[in-house]
Amino acid sequence: MLDSPLVLIVVASLFTYSLLSSRIEKYSVTAPMIFLLLGVITGPLVLNWAAPGINASALMTFAELTLALILFTDASQVNRQHLLKFENIPIRLLAIGLPLTIVMGAFIAIGMFDFGWIDALVLAIILAPTDAALAQAIFNKTSIKEKLRHSITVESGLNDGLALPLLLIALAIISSGSINALDTSYWAHFISMQVFAGGITGIAIGYAGGYLIQKASDTHSMDPIFQRLASFALAIFTYCAAEHIGGNGFIAVFLAGLFLKTKHTVLIQRLKEFSETEGQLFTLLMFFLFGLIYIPDAVSLFTWSSLGYALLSLTVIRMVPVFFVLIGTSLSLREKLFLGWFGPRGIASILYLLLTIETLGFSENVPHYDLLFSTSVLTIGISVFLHGLSVPFWLKTLQRADKPKFK
Repeated sequence: MLDSPLVLIVVASLFTYSLLSSRIEKYSVTAPMIFLLLGVITGPLVLNWAAPGINASALMTFAELTLALILFTDASQVNRQHLLKFENIPIRLLAIGLPLTIVMGAFIAIGMFDFGWIDALVLAIILAPTDAALAQAIFNKTSIKEKLRHSITVESGLNDGLALPLLLIALAIISSGSINALDTSYWAHFISMQVFAGGITGIAIGYAGGYLIQKASDTHSMDPIFQRLASFALAIFTYCAAEHIGGNGFIAVFLAGLFLKTKHTVLIQRLKEFSETEGQLFTLLMFFLFGLIYIPDAVSLFTWSSLGYALLSLTVIRMVPVFFVLIGTSLSLREKLFLGWFGPRGIASILYLLLTIETLGFSENVPHYDLLFSTSVLTIGISVFLHGLSVPFWLKTLQRADKPKFK
């Protein structure tokens, strides 16, 4: 395994990028861009150095692990008390903005692709959740107002989990052949368990786990080196525990990080370091594999219609609902446009696409497979580049808006 050219390429690229990372980032080029492009170049499309030998199940498990870790560490950096001052912006985005985004995405898919309503709904749900990993590019920019950064983090942290039950219901309808064949009482119980059991599990483990880590640190029974390892274990334990009892693991890990009960700033710093090292490593590997395996499979399926939908998904389908739900807040026009624009698609959408393929099988079983697959892959790929490249523009735009005006 370790003598595989794939391993050699990845570790050599990580080392080289690490040496030049500060210089590269000055040109608004992000690490996910580099590694996605590297996957494409080393794969079948260009050099064909590394033949992908990873099945969909293994990649889906890796995507789940990566997303769970990112959600936990991102949430741990959010000041929970400060969220109360933010005019319920995350609640507006999740409770109203997310459903509106899915509905608008489905209607546009029906019009553009001649999809049935359930096929259009699957595509809209796959591309609805925003990416917590790519949103880190904004969260770490302290020059952007805290309410904007934290609103994006909370939205991207929770919409992954909230959209998942909807996708599972849509896939169940496709599998059964009719919505009438569904057991509505079962699915009502399923959704309530996903949200409430996942939420309660996450909050409880976050409080208890943080308390135990803090006590262990106070009594010097924990080696500081193991604080990061304990955090890793706590995140994975939370995800697995929630899934085991029928809850949503992604909702659980985000709330566990948000409600992590500790007053130790050192522990929070350790979690930030974890996110910037191990979390970054997992994220980059995920985008490398996405570029290596799925972009080559999708290239021959690309159409002008899939490109058009991808661009609409990243703009109109996202921005119109967000702008609507922010009416009545004190946010400026620029801030509303920023929140509407900065909804990158990434690991969650990759995971949802993999789940769709895993549940229904490949092209022979998935309605409109070619368009569904190619449009999803194209949207994610474009988002990695457009949202990454747009960060400097928004930094300048928002900073300029905050400057006091003198007569």
